[in-house]
Amino acid sequence: MDATPPKTPTPLQEVSHSDLSRRGIRLYVKRDDLVDPEISGNKWRKLRLNLDAAVENGRDTLLTFGGAHSNHLAATAAAAHRAGLKSIGVVRGEDADTSNPTLGFCREKGMRLHPVSRERYREKESEEMIKELRARFGDFHLIPEGGANELGVRGCKDILREIDVPAHRVFVACGTATTLAGMALANENGSHLYGVSALKGGGFLLKNLENHLFAAHQDTAKVRLIKERVHLLLNSHFGGYAKIDDELIGFMRDFYDRTGIKTDPVYTGKAAYAMVEMARRQRTVVAENWVFIHTGGMQGIAAMEQKTGVSIY
Repeated sequence: MDATPPKTPTPLQEVSHSDLSRRGIRLYVKRDDLVDPEISGNKWRKLRLNLDAAVENGRDTLLTFGGAHSNHLAATAAAAHRAGLKSIGVVRGEDADTSNPTLGFCREKGMRLHPVSRERYREKESEEMIKELRARFGDFHLIPEGGANELGVRGCKDILREIDVPAHRVFVACGTATTLAGMALANENGSHLYGVSALKGGGFLLKNLENHLFAAHQDTAKVRLIKERVHLLLNSHFGGYAKIDDELIGFMRDFYDRTGIKTDPVYTGKAAYAMVEMARRQRTVVAENWVFIHTGGMQGIAAMEQKTGVSIY
């Protein structure tokens, strides 16, 4: 399979943000948004080994799940197309607008879209539904929503390994905790890792994290030790998944003006907000290196602007 993007490892870029620098913090951005124009950020990390597994097992089709503005669906469609594989996207909501920029891109890359009701979508991990999908579409390599399987976790371990400065705190957006789990497993230097939930009610991410860690180690004591350096930030979701407001948009514009780096409104904008708010609450000056993992997702801006009628940048 010839589908490896040309830009890994990705750059670690030091940027200036006065709210951090006045507190002694040096801010670095891990530019995973530059991995590839179409398969950006942690999406490539989570898909890479899944693509290899599909080919090794003789499967020519990928099937996965996502919402109408899913970065994961767009990346899977692009990766499958580049690798010469077929793809099927099970889309949340029978009323999903399959002509929006995200799903339109998926169709351009040859992905077959299969919208299902939100009730049915909640059963996406059930044996009954997978059996039904195999009966309808034939054999396929199954990738869970967000690439949240063992292969996805393993692929994300490289993110932390590519950081070549001592990182005291590392921030990353979370939708399934797959990326956070991979980073936690590779956290040999003992950085404090902060997963910022992009969803309201993100407490389930802790269980997801524990499941991924236990699958890797089968050792409760080892998992407990790893978790001591992992923290979930649950209050920067701005109302829920893909919910935005004027405060978030204003912050994203300000962050871009200060650092020269754009974020997206679904994931990275919220993660950057949580990071900067943590710095603002810090009253003492400390000499620390903070790293922000830019997990890509910029394709979602066009769909969000179409949905809300608001120009973000």
